Amino acid sequence: MSINKDTNKTFHEDCFACGKNSQIGLKLEFQLLENKTLFGTFTMSDDYQGYDNILHGGIISTILDSSMVNLFYLKDGLELKTAKLNLRFIKPIPVTGIMSIYAIVDETARHFYKAKSKIMINDKVFAKAEGYFRK
Repeated sequence: MSINKDTNKTFHEDCFACGKNSQIGLKLEFQLLENKTLFGTFTMSDDYQGYDNILHGGIISTILDSSMVNLFYLKDGLELKTAKLNLRFIKPIPVTGIMSIYAIVDETARHFYKAKSKIMINDKVFAKAEGYFRK
């Protein structure tokens, strides 16, 4: 995978999901690939579990939402806010191991930007989302 080298931009540094200043945050890091797909890999902690050994659904939602917001920022420098988020939890995500996250632009609707994201483990989709965003 080729990675866009111009991804050192800072964006909402106090954010729980991807901010570097949040002491309790996830500190998610994303990269923009040359094909304009956002990509990241993460190792979760059992601090973020809901049911025993399963990643909390709110954390999953946060990861998917953050990936799409960061996609627009890294790709176009747009600082967008989430207007609508549709989620699908396909399989329970274990709190141990490595997950991959991908986000792509789906389309730009009137007054909204649209993207899709997914969380994968070992080439299988565990959760996915579709989001609408605005300035």
